[in-house]
Amino acid sequence: MKDGLLKDVLVLVVMMVVIFIICLFLPEKIPVHFNAKGIPDMFANKFYLLFATVVPYSAYRKFVRGRKNRKLSE
Repeated sequence: MKDGLLKDVLVLVVMMVVIFIICLFLPEKIPVHFNAKGIPDMFANKFYLLFATVVPYSAYRKFVRGRKNRKLSE
């Protein structure tokens, strides 16, 4: 159990570090929403992406870690 938790925390930290490095090369404001014509209509600070790290981490947790947990319970 501890190894799984350690691995999950390590994956989250690595994702955040990679996104932080990417943020250093982005402009201050980035478009986060586009209208039907393809024109950006909502902007956010580039470090907003750090909060969005939850989305890929949730996918990792659901599909990678979830698969291993199902095999153990069968």
